[in-house]
Parts: sequence; structure tokens; C-alpha cells
Amino acid sequence: MIKKLKYYLRSTYRRRRIDYLLKKYALNYQGIVLDIGGRSRGMFQKPKKNVIKWIFADIELKHKPDIRLDVADMQPIDNETIDVINAIELFEHVEKINEGISECYRVLKPDGKLILSIPFLYPVHADPYDFQRWTLTKWLDTLKKNGFTIEISEINGRFFTVKNEMNKALILSLPVIIRHIAYLFLPFFDLINKLDNTKWIKNHKKLGNFHGGYFIIVRK
Repeated sequence: MIKKLKYYLRSTYRRRRIDYLLKKYALNYQGIVLDIGGRSRGMFQKPKKNVIKWIFADIELKHKPDIRLDVADMQPIDNETIDVINAIELFEHVEKINEGISECYRVLKPDGKLILSIPFLYPVHADPYDFQRWTLTKWLDTLKKNGFTIEISEINGRFFTVKNEMNKALILSLPVIIRHIAYLFLPFFDLINKLDNTKWIKNHKKLGNFHGGYFIIVRK
């Protein structure tokens, strides 16, 4: 209960949406999974017991990965040996995105899947660096040019979610006493965020173009 309360109060709306989508599409995790930069965050429980092998990879040894690698140069991984690549909140930290996507295509088996989420209107967060933000059009175009077929693409939060993401960041930056009073606004923010799922926002020429980020699943 306490863990769930902390998650509700402190987690970003992006993280909560990502956790929801990962759970929704969890059946896509099968066979040998290469989880790049996938340190445990949020409430989603990775289905490690439901796959043949789950390999945690990271560029930094301090995170104790099963294998150290850079997604843009995955020399330790042979061609067509991976069923699923998990790249959640990874590519904003990758300087050479095109090389990274090409490498993902190389190591995936035929019909293998790349599952990724990336931010757009979201604070800069170095891990160890934060290099860029791409639009959904750029992502889908680049993935297609690298040979992938788009299976799922979802916008992760529109105008009100982006706005309330900033409001929540402000609340979490307030002194403790004021912060706990301000938490009372969170249920109201939750309600307002639901407007992002309406046709009014999705079809609005201005408000509909505010994107918090993207969740994409592609097949080789």
C-alpha cells in the first residue's frame, strides 16, 4: 500500500502510462529478450519467468548489467540471435540513433520485435547524457527506412498531460509542508488528463499537437 501511494504521488504521468502500456502488451515478450538500459523503474513487473532468457544490457558497469554494450555498437551480440529488444526510455540517451536502430535490426531474428518508448515534451534528464527529442513522424520514418514494420504506435500524453506533468514537477519541488497540501490537486489533474483521450483534443489543430512522448512496437 505504501509503495503504491509513493508511486502515485511521485511518479510522472509518463511513467504511469508507460507501465500501463508495458502491461497491456506484455505478451510480446517471448524467447530471448535483450533489455537495453532496462533498470527497474515504475511498477511494471518484467515477465522474466515467461521467456527463455532475459539479458540486461547497459553501457555503464555500475548498474551491474549481464553484458556491457552500447546499442549503437553491439559487437558482443551475433546476427539474428534476439527475439525481442526492450528499449524503454533509451534512445534519447543515444547519440547515434540511426546506428542504434540499425544494430537492433541486425541482432533481431526474422519477425523479432523492438519495443521502445521515448519522450518528446519532457524534461532533459542525463543518464549519463540526454541528446535529443524526435517527433513521431521522424521515429516512424526512420524505423521504416531501417526495414522495420510498424505494429503499434501510441502518443503518450497530449496537452493536458504535458501541462499537468509540469504542475506535478512543481509540486514535487515545493517545501515538504506545502507539497503535502498541494498533493490534494493530484486527483483533479488525473481527471483533467482524461480529456487527452477525447476526440476534441486528438483532433484539435493546436492542442492535439502537444505530445508527451511515444510508445512504439515494430517487427523485423
